[in-house]
This record gives sequence, C-alpha cells and structure tokens, in this order.
Amino acid sequence: MCRALNILLALLSRFLFAVHGIVTVWRVVAVKGEPCYWLLLMGVALLGVEMAVTIKCTRNAEWKW
Repeated sequence: MCRALNILLALLSRFLFAVHGIVTVWRVVAVKGEPCYWLLLMGVALLGVEMAVTIKCTRNAEWKW
C-alpha cells in the first residue's frame, strides 16, 4: 500500500512539472511567434524516462539525497 502511494505521488509531482513546462513553452511560442521554441519540450519528454528509471530502481519511487 505504501509503495503504491509513493508511486502515485511520484507520478503526480512529475505530471505537475510537465504541465508547467508545457504551458511555459506554449506561452513563449505565443509571445515570440517562433515555433522553434517547441524544441524545449524535449526536456519535458525526458522527464518520463527519468520517472521510469526512478520508479524501477528505488524502493519508494524517489531518490534519497
């Protein structure tokens, strides 16, 4: 049960971070009028890879610092 909650919280935090990144890039593209800024979302896409590695490799779905 506790592991499921930790995974849910890890998913939620990364989802909120991804939404923030998408909205931020969208606003930059809207203001600047340059579609090349959409390339900044590659970092947000890598967030999914980081999440998968973290959940797979750690016991409680987060790294201990």
